[in-house]
Amino acid sequence: MTASLLPKIPLALLAAGGLAAAASAQTTHFVDANLTTGAGNGSSWSAAFQGPLGLQSAITAAVAGDEIWVADGVYLPAAPGGPRTASFRPKNGVSIRGGFLGGETSPADRPPFGAAPAILSGDLNGNDGPNFTNQTDNSFHVINAAGTNGLAVVEGFTVTAGAATGGGGSNDRGGGILALSGTAPTILDCAFIGNRCTFGGGAGYVNGAPSFVRCSFEDNLGGSFGGAFDIANAGQISFDQCTFERNRASRAGALEVFSTSAARITNCFFKDNVATGGSGGGGLWFGSGGSSLVANCTVVENRANTQTQGGIRVQGAAPRIVNCVIWGNTGSGGASGSNNQVTPSANVDHCLVTGGFAGGTGNIGTAPSFANAAGGDYSLAAGSAGIDAGDSSVLPPTILLDLAGRGRLRDDPATPDTGVSGGQVAVVDMGAYEFQAGAVGVSFCGNTVNSTGSAGLLAGRGSETAADNDITLTASSLPPNQFMLLAVSASADLVPFAGGSQGTLCLGGAIGRYNGQIVNSGAAGSVDLSLDLTSIPAPSGPVAAMAGDTWIFQGWYRDAIFGIPVSNFTSALRVEFQ
Repeated sequence: MTASLLPKIPLALLAAGGLAAAASAQTTHFVDANLTTGAGNGSSWSAAFQGPLGLQSAITAAVAGDEIWVADGVYLPAAPGGPRTASFRPKNGVSIRGGFLGGETSPADRPPFGAAPAILSGDLNGNDGPNFTNQTDNSFHVINAAGTNGLAVVEGFTVTAGAATGGGGSNDRGGGILALSGTAPTILDCAFIGNRCTFGGGAGYVNGAPSFVRCSFEDNLGGSFGGAFDIANAGQISFDQCTFERNRASRAGALEVFSTSAARITNCFFKDNVATGGSGGGGLWFGSGGSSLVANCTVVENRANTQTQGGIRVQGAAPRIVNCVIWGNTGSGGASGSNNQVTPSANVDHCLVTGGFAGGTGNIGTAPSFANAAGGDYSLAAGSAGIDAGDSSVLPPTILLDLAGRGRLRDDPATPDTGVSGGQVAVVDMGAYEFQAGAVGVSFCGNTVNSTGSAGLLAGRGSETAADNDITLTASSLPPNQFMLLAVSASADLVPFAGGSQGTLCLGGAIGRYNGQIVNSGAAGSVDLSLDLTSIPAPSGPVAAMAGDTWIFQGWYRDAIFGIPVSNFTSALRVEFQ
């Protein structure tokens, strides 16, 4: 098949130097708290907005369609002595991205999260002490999401030292972020650490419908309700690939979900969270109506000091709890039986529970065989009873990756399928981590949903040893009977709507194309491609993968929406060769 049979897909954009034509029109505002020279107008890294208030200046200057790039440093919502009501306020259509070293030309050039921490702090006067002391002059909310929708993006920050300890209004809730009714910001790759409140939600208080992806919530203090989050009468709030550790509140050590039916908690990890009061729910508490979803989560070693359920307590609500590992949680007196894991009357299916679970379908009580719990690795080891034992039919179609960023729905040939495939390509595992039999690479840059209702996923299996020359890529969740071209590069980028596509091109630099392997997705919307690692295409000619190389792969495929020809991208797969 030749490129001429791929209309509406401008393949020239995948050639070296072709990315510039695909970039969308926008202004990028640069911020660097540590810079002391330059114009300070935000027009470049050398002229970045400066000082702790630099980010506030950039937010004021930005309009819809703009991006704000923020270098490492500490940023405040107000000058020392400023009002406690001061907060960072995201804007619709503006992406605020942190974690830059300064000098990068793409968000993909940033170091790993945490290497260059950009810190949003509520400690206005710089006088906080340990263990939440000296916070009577801190901002009530580090981030206030008032008026935002899903196009207000906050990515790559540490959010800390919010202290919602005031009286009146909402000043006693949501120390890290306040997202009241009608708000729906998108929060990506952020860490909420050491925030507090007196009413509920140390990390955040939510009546709205924000989305949290790949975020962590640690050491937050929630007062009466929800050490990390107090979610009350909320909309379609979602947490995916998030971790909750060492959060505390009287009721619900980590998450309280009150009178809310649309909350979705997937691929999340809960550990060492504590409910200190009589209502319990060391990990999660659901109450007063609502039928939210908890799917493929690992809830371990949480506790309730004076109540039975140290893992998940359900009190007058009806959440669906499915494909989870709920293990080693303790109730009052340190008890760790089945009743201490989850309320016996809860709606629980295909879960691995300490002591088993009498109701529901497909629940088991066999020890989960974690890979290395003592070392902090709670993924499933080979032979675990939780492998291929879940129910794939309940997995939301947009949830394609596990907590570690690897593909879901990976069959382990060595394990009999004891769960339900539900028409999917494989039976999902229990817990936040999918067992990866022979998997290679890490998926990233999840893309736009296509006409199937899912997003295209690219995964790999084989060996990451270059000399083995043994890698097969699988592209799945594609529209049936459509053509796909595989591209490859040694560097990453983020180019939305490249060439008029519906998705994001995640490759940068010199991009090679597998022109000889243009493939058809077939009736199943899935295709395998075996790679020759001795001949990786590049604009200057084929090259061989060597130990120490990193190569990034991504598929570009044709689609049709309402009969109109369009194109889209799969997720990208990063492979570090040995």
